[in-house]
Amino acid sequence: MRNLMAGLRALALIGPAMASPAFAAPDVTGTWMTEDGEGAVQIAPCGDRLCGRIVWLKTPLDENGQPMRDENNADLSQRDRPLCGMEVLSGVAPGRDGWEGGWIYDPEAGARYSVAIAPGEEDAIVVTGFVGMKAFGRALQWHRAPASLKRCDAPPAPAKASAGNKRS
Repeated sequence: MRNLMAGLRALALIGPAMASPAFAAPDVTGTWMTEDGEGAVQIAPCGDRLCGRIVWLKTPLDENGQPMRDENNADLSQRDRPLCGMEVLSGVAPGRDGWEGGWIYDPEAGARYSVAIAPGEEDAIVVTGFVGMKAFGRALQWHRAPASLKRCDAPPAPAKASAGNKRS
């Protein structure tokens, strides 16, 4: 009994020293290249949560020169939406190991999944899409996009008048 009491006193003394400060979710905001390099998603605050939109596509236009559309969406009424600028991540809140609790949409599969986001290697995040349990999900590593990335959601630059188009 004496040893038990001594052990409890020792824990009482070192417990506060081992307590961690309040959890702060890592910063995962910014523009990230998807693992396959086919797109980039900008993650930003949306109130007290995070959301993300497609801001770059390797192939922004279809074979007819039209913007790529959400043609694989299970909801037929959504198939005409342009991919560029589309929200593909929403409702993600600080969690125990990073960010969680929201959803991610995969335009290639036309499906929405639960999502968790955690820091990865340097300048990378791990995005896990799953149904049910995160342990059975698919984890993908996204890398920070270069600052020079030409965004597909940016408004077109105004056309400059050439010397032949000036009116006197």
